[in-house]
Amino acid sequence: MELLLHAPEDFNNLCVLARTLEVLGVGRCHVFDPHRIVRPAYGKSYTRKLMNVSAGAFFRIEFAPVTDPVEFIHSYRHRTVAAVPDQTAPSLYDFAFSPDDLLVLGSEARGLPAEVVEACDVRLTIPQRGVTQSLNLCVAAGIIMGEWFRQMLPSPAAPSRPPQGREG
Repeated sequence: MELLLHAPEDFNNLCVLARTLEVLGVGRCHVFDPHRIVRPAYGKSYTRKLMNVSAGAFFRIEFAPVTDPVEFIHSYRHRTVAAVPDQTAPSLYDFAFSPDDLLVLGSEARGLPAEVVEACDVRLTIPQRGVTQSLNLCVAAGIIMGEWFRQMLPSPAAPSRPPQGREG
């Protein structure tokens, strides 16, 4: 799975997302970053925060800059999947992921712009029961990537059990 993060706005969320990516073994995140949250170097206080919030994972993720997200999506060779809070979109749990899918996630406050959603091949949503408009970016990313990894795991073989019978 590849990930494209569109216009992140919250530094702490980016740190938590880096931690989630690293734990799941995703080493690269494409980022359209107009707010310049991802930088080559940070000051002392931000570096300390990076280390604490991301548990150091921030430095183990390659944040690959994207200058034009729509062009990037169109040039991606495999299926592109927009995560949207629209409950009329197909459910994450009815969706069959492919190993090379590009997951596109929006900013914390604004989600994905319509032109980015339209550029993607498919949309999906995390089913909701409550009335809150959407999930936190990191939580949504973790849920979606967790489902992708679950689907990509090989089916476990049926456990072998010794025959049961009477002892006597």
